[in-house]
Amino acid sequence: MHNTICIGGIELGGTKTVFAIGNTAGTIFRKETVPTREPVSVIADACRFFKNDARAISALGVGAFGPVVIDRQAPDFGHLLETNKPGWSGFDLMGALAAGIGVPALLVTDVGAAAIAEARLGALRSVEIGIYLTVGTGIGGAIICNGELLPALLHPEMGHVALHRLPDDGASSTCSFHDDCAEGLVAGPAILARFGASLDHFAPASAQFDLVADYLGQLCSNLVLTLSPQRIVLGGGVGQAPGLTLAVQEAMVRKLGVYGPAATRQAGYVCPPALAQDAGVIGAVLCAVGSSEARTIVNI
Repeated sequence: MHNTICIGGIELGGTKTVFAIGNTAGTIFRKETVPTREPVSVIADACRFFKNDARAISALGVGAFGPVVIDRQAPDFGHLLETNKPGWSGFDLMGALAAGIGVPALLVTDVGAAAIAEARLGALRSVEIGIYLTVGTGIGGAIICNGELLPALLHPEMGHVALHRLPDDGASSTCSFHDDCAEGLVAGPAILARFGASLDHFAPASAQFDLVADYLGQLCSNLVLTLSPQRIVLGGGVGQAPGLTLAVQEAMVRKLGVYGPAATRQAGYVCPPALAQDAGVIGAVLCAVGSSEARTIVNI
């Protein structure tokens, strides 16, 4: 073990943050989960986790909820932009980690980290173009092209794509920015606000379940028409609801009609992550090593 190169990983999510120490193959030696609170507390937790472990990390991969500036050339690189998360808007995430941990680091989004893990070790391993869609506290997405994240001006904000509301759906959006985006209509907080319970309390084919599947099916159909991916992975806490993956695929096919590629009707086109809830933190470790992205590692 003492000869193993150790890499740190942070998955900063809207509800929870996961710290991990692993190796270049993505094997996790130790991890810890804490609630995502105000920035000062989360950074203090990160410093404690990495500094109190005998295994010194040589690099750090960070997967953070967005919107976050991932362009290293931007003057506000590593800062969170306006977000629904209290206390995080404008926060200099990478600056804070530099001061507290001070090892070479790479920043991607949290869903980008999960997509990297699935591309190298999981459900997106065999596809040229794939999408990882996470539905939890928010809705986020990442595009994988030939095993790597597709470069972008900022990063994809699939959760804020506008949807067509179902007839008689007058529920208020929980997104402070948009009235009809996917995140505001069927992310975890939106489901709780609508129904008073999380989606796993409702059976498949119930009215509540069908509404969520319809909206996520709309979102997936838009992604198919825009990017023509060979597979869509549906992750996140809401995505774990039994039966949801199949229901979303069926709703997507209905929305596409005869215009959709035949592959979208095949079993498993929309599938769960192979690495389950560990995809994000495994990807955070992997994004710092063993890919073209390693060339962008800088001393933060």
